[in-house]
Amino acid sequence: MRPGHSRFLHLANILVAGTGIAWALFAYVLDVGPEPDDPELLLDWTGLHPLVPPSRTAHLFTAPLLVLAVGVIWQGHIAPRILRPWKRRVTGLTLVLLFAPMVVSGVGLQTAASPESRNVWLWAHLVSSAAWVTVYLAHLLTPTRTRARERDPSVQPASAIESIADATRSHSSSDRQAGGSA
Repeated sequence: MRPGHSRFLHLANILVAGTGIAWALFAYVLDVGPEPDDPELLLDWTGLHPLVPPSRTAHLFTAPLLVLAVGVIWQGHIAPRILRPWKRRVTGLTLVLLFAPMVVSGVGLQTAASPESRNVWLWAHLVSSAAWVTVYLAHLLTPTRTRARERDPSVQPASAIESIADATRSHSSSDRQAGGSA
């Protein structure tokens, strides 16, 4: 993955997760208190935390950036690894599987017609988004087996296919070295 694409993906994840967490905090966790008794104050009382509308707007404007970032890295980073099992990581495959439910539930949450369906979409979005953030962090923090083997040759390949791929790589690199010195 190109460094610019990587930075764009990280920035989009930070913005979307940050605004989503802020929106959820203001909308569902922080209490604005009971309805006021004063009729004049009641006219202005919405029952929402004052930061719900700006955090919601920020989340809705940054979420397409994440969709775009995933689209940008699809051809060069995601698709080649889906087709080659020895290059796949469990966290990467999990992210691919979590992406659609997270996006679809976010759209469903915005377009729900009834409170019941909105509740279903809300829980689906909260669960899939929390799983996305957790797995994304694990994906970033877990070193690939190839990098781990470069640092410590005693690290074993995870599968027979990976062993064959390693042998092929080492054989072709020794051929190149032999060919270059002749």
